[in-house]
Amino acid sequence: MENIGFDIAEIVEKELIRIEFQPILSLKLKKAVGVEALCRGINPADRTVISPITLFSEAKRHNLVLALDRLCRKTAMREFANITGHDNLVLFLNFDASVLDNVIDEDKSWTKIYADEAGLKYQNIAVEILESKIENNSKLEAITEKFSALGMFVVLDDFGALHSNLNRLVISKPDIIKIDRSLIHNVSQSYYQQSIIKSIIDLGKKIGSLTLAEGVESKEDVMKCHELGADLFQVFFFSKPKSRADLQDFCCKTMMDGLSYEIKDYMAVNLEQKRFQHANFENILNRMLDEVVNTQEHDFINVADEFIKTHKDIECVYFLNEDGVQVGDTICGFEIPESEHSLFHPSKTGTDHSLKEYFYFINSLNLLSYYTDPYISLATGMLCRTMAKRFETEDKTFILCIDFIDSRACNLL
Repeated sequence: MENIGFDIAEIVEKELIRIEFQPILSLKLKKAVGVEALCRGINPADRTVISPITLFSEAKRHNLVLALDRLCRKTAMREFANITGHDNLVLFLNFDASVLDNVIDEDKSWTKIYADEAGLKYQNIAVEILESKIENNSKLEAITEKFSALGMFVVLDDFGALHSNLNRLVISKPDIIKIDRSLIHNVSQSYYQQSIIKSIIDLGKKIGSLTLAEGVESKEDVMKCHELGADLFQVFFFSKPKSRADLQDFCCKTMMDGLSYEIKDYMAVNLEQKRFQHANFENILNRMLDEVVNTQEHDFINVADEFIKTHKDIECVYFLNEDGVQVGDTICGFEIPESEHSLFHPSKTGTDHSLKEYFYFINSLNLLSYYTDPYISLATGMLCRTMAKRFETEDKTFILCIDFIDSRACNLL
């Protein structure tokens, strides 16, 4: 048997637990709104610190996980109660997944008892539940209902990792969704991560849940998560976990003030880049349109074919009639390998586009033009944005559609 150098039973009996707090920040409010309690063991032999992973692994080996988990909760709440101004903060408590059965089955709530002993209000406590470790949906529902009934916040931890699924959001009805750090790490460099995180954030807004970006380590990722709409941040970039005494002296306002100026500059530059891209695409479309309107319908394709050769931003060009049916084959800016089994291929004359977003809005709302968000092109499988504009020639109405390669997004793929 491995000699780990400490007696877990003695640690539990003598309550040799040290609590550190990781600040939870709101950039919008420019202040800390909560802290997550992180437990460390203290080796009774030499007073060295034992990591939580090692501590709970040894507790599991000796069937002491429940006792250790309760000790960590009790100690965390006692320490939190001694923080000056704790009434204005929320204490985030982690539960070991293996003790959740006991949380449901026990007649009394030890979390409630420890909160009462510490003199804490239930609304100042957030219970973090790792939903991927709960196999039974009814169990997850029972756990979340129990803490919600007490008035505590329910936090769905590590969402987006492992086996997370949207159905768990419906069941747990979380107050806060904690986005897993694996999605957050280097998000500023990945369009895929940005898209997934944005979807989680948008969903959170619709169901009434705040979103928390967990384990953010760089300034660039902080700014990107803020841009995507995250409400709260657990930011190692700002602060590592601190003891209660160090937390009292922690002031993040100066750093947050500095970062807020950088965020404003970042957002201004980003907005300007989007405006420039839009203006550039619109200019290209209008120049092609100027050439098209002076020709007959059967010459549209020839004009587009010549025009596209000098514009590397264009992926595809095609024309629709007033019913949304394509007139002529799609013209592509580069050669696309043909495959009869491929999902992606340029559309042919006669293809019905009447349910496409850009046609629907132009036709239904009588708009002159429409510009889509980035999406996967069915012609090439690449990210593109379609700019469509209605025009008239020969007493007929047509829509010119240009799929532009979204290089800003493609560079992050």
